[in-house]
Amino acid sequence: MSATPASAKASRDWDAIVIHPEDNVAVALRDCPAGTVRVRRGGAIESVAVLQPIALGHKFALSALPSGTVIRKYGESIGRAIAPIATGEHVHVHNLASQRAQHAPV
Repeated sequence: MSATPASAKASRDWDAIVIHPEDNVAVALRDCPAGTVRVRRGGAIESVAVLQPIALGHKFALSALPSGTVIRKYGESIGRAIAPIATGEHVHVHNLASQRAQHAPV
């Protein structure tokens, strides 16, 4: 019988990850259906209710983000909310003005 490395086993214990402590979005590590997902933030696992299915690699809000809020991923600004974003809502081009697309600092 082979042992599963702790890091491989642990990655199955959560559905999404907060990459940097200053991030206000989490990234899905697998396709997540609407409902409660487990989010790894640092050494803790938290539950967040996502409002719609979130595809692998996509972001969702960890808290309510009013329009104009700077969206942080990797600890860096990646753009601004162009509409209010609810906790657990998909964060993508429909509600985020990308900093990279505008070529201007946010």
